[in-house]
Amino acid sequence: MKRTPIIVVAAVLLAAVAGCTPDAQETPTPEPVVSAPTPAPTPEWTEEEQAAIDAVQHYLAVWTYISQNLQTADWNAIRDVASDPAANDAGTLWVQWNDNGWHLVGEPIFTPDDVSLGGLDYVGQRYHVHGCYSIEESYLADSNGDEVGQKGEPRSVALYQVMKNPDGRYYVFEDDGEDTPC
Repeated sequence: MKRTPIIVVAAVLLAAVAGCTPDAQETPTPEPVVSAPTPAPTPEWTEEEQAAIDAVQHYLAVWTYISQNLQTADWNAIRDVASDPAANDAGTLWVQWNDNGWHLVGEPIFTPDDVSLGGLDYVGQRYHVHGCYSIEESYLADSNGDEVGQKGEPRSVALYQVMKNPDGRYYVFEDDGEDTPC
């Protein structure tokens, strides 16, 4: 039986123990702290501003439903949530889409970022609802479901003019967009 000198065994044990204990001169490197970005504050809307935003969202829901179902939807339903020129503009667009056999797939999303008071006249109080209109989750399709049309900005600035009638009813009367991405 061969004997290993004690000095070799002690050196091996010393090396093993030295690897397990921190060196007094070494400073451990702290892990970097990663913080999540602070989310933008959610705007606080007054009751009337929220009603104007709700009018825009309802208008867009009706507009989307009709745009998805041009063959069977009642196009006049847009007049329950919009007046001219917005209602006429939607009708003109749908005639073009229908003549080409097109329809909307998916739905655009509008995220408001500002509501300001507009003029007050005999018709009612006006509101300007500004925000980002996203078509990232929607597209125009032909009867086979294939995407058609020119590609636009997937996200663009939108401004809706909303009217509050003296009877308290809110409706969209103008729908403007910009070619500016948001």
